[in-house]
Amino acid sequence: MAIYGAGGFGRETSVMIEQINNQTPTWDVIGFFDDGFQKGQEVDGLRILGDINDLNSYPSDLAICIAIADPVVRFKLIKKITNLKIKYPLIIHPLAIVGDSKRNRLGRGSIVTAGVILTTGIDVGEFCIINLSSTIGHDVKLGKCCTIMPASSISGNVSIGSGCVLGTGSRIIQGVTIGESCMIGAGSVVTKSFGNNLKILGIPARKRVSHVEGV
Repeated sequence: MAIYGAGGFGRETSVMIEQINNQTPTWDVIGFFDDGFQKGQEVDGLRILGDINDLNSYPSDLAICIAIADPVVRFKLIKKITNLKIKYPLIIHPLAIVGDSKRNRLGRGSIVTAGVILTTGIDVGEFCIINLSSTIGHDVKLGKCCTIMPASSISGNVSIGSGCVLGTGSRIIQGVTIGESCMIGAGSVVTKSFGNNLKILGIPARKRVSHVEGV
């Protein structure tokens, strides 16, 4: 396995994989890919293996964990990866409670970190990040490439479109629908539904800015 992204979240992901391996040896992490670092340098004891061109020319089968928090950047990167030998595993921290595949579906390439709790009837799209100690209630649907920042809470029967970011400590009440590519401000409380490409802030949350870049 290699991790794409050697920034803060990528480094946290490398620690998370170490913790997975401490419980059940699963992954041999060979290093990072990152377009912003020099090939061959070390980050937290792991070597930078190169950039997108090096990944696309990698000669062997390789599992890649894309550890980039920004969903727009993550989505653009995924589209640039053309190497058919690359696979995208689902990464779940052993201290997350996610239920089983009969009750909850988690898409490939997603990352679920420590302390996350999923209840039942949940559908998580591909390449989502659900960060520390967030909770998701029953019958929630997340589109692809969503990022749920730490300590967020999503109540039951909520639908969130692709490419959304829920800021740290945000709250979504039951029955709400949020469109694609929305940014929910840290600490905001969303009490009603919103459309696409919006920044949504406050208690209760209100639309502040439109035309957020989409995935």
